[in-house]
Amino acid sequence: MSQQPGECWRFIDSGFIDGRSNMAIDEAIALAAASGRIPPTLRVYGWMPPAISLGFHQSIDDIDLRLCEKEGIDVVFRPTGGRAILHAEELTYAVILPADSKHYHKGILPVYDLISRALLAVLQLLGINASFDRASATPKDFMRGELSTLCYATSIQHEIGYQGKKLVGSAQRRFEGALLQHGSILIGQRHLDIAKYLSRGDERRRHAIRRYMQEHTISLNELSEQPLHYTQISKAMRNGFSQELGISWMDGELTQQELVMADELREKTNRPRKP
Repeated sequence: MSQQPGECWRFIDSGFIDGRSNMAIDEAIALAAASGRIPPTLRVYGWMPPAISLGFHQSIDDIDLRLCEKEGIDVVFRPTGGRAILHAEELTYAVILPADSKHYHKGILPVYDLISRALLAVLQLLGINASFDRASATPKDFMRGELSTLCYATSIQHEIGYQGKKLVGSAQRRFEGALLQHGSILIGQRHLDIAKYLSRGDERRRHAIRRYMQEHTISLNELSEQPLHYTQISKAMRNGFSQELGISWMDGELTQQELVMADELREKTNRPRKP
């Protein structure tokens, strides 16, 4: 456990809301933290309707927007980088740290390590013995172009997995005076369906991509003896972070400033676009 006791964080469980709102809220909290107006925050949430999120610099051309619209799948951009994810059967977390937090660090990897330790503690409470894994590199084969656009088809350092299969995907962004790290914890296997919504390739290639992702990812309910649900995982997030980081909690809602900022971000940014 960390030897830095006493810091009080805000805990927000937003439940299930739409993708554009989720991404706008994460960014609004980070901007508020950068202005020194809020404490460190852990926010958890789900997605309704399901959504594909793209890294900030990713091309919208990677996704079949017409099929997504037909099947009720939102397409949004994250304020962080990384690759495409289909958010459906998962819990998403966001950690926002102002620069005056005891847990803030100028380096990217120390913060990944900090949050990863907390996430491992969360998974232990759920009966899951996960670990830091470095899976094999994405193969240089005929699928590399499509695979390189998908978060759960590639592996990077400091991700959490089980026996070489990715379980949690995360991304981090630095603001002036704050940082945001958010990521998705897989509960079920709906993330595999993203292969269906790729704009390139035929059905054979999409099937091969889905199979590759299935071989390289794993979900909580494939590992747990009892079915796990969002509410259980949300509670474990609160308890696991507290145990590992030595923090206390204040239950909170978004401030008026954050609500206004999130509304502005939702309307003015985060629309499908080409970078």
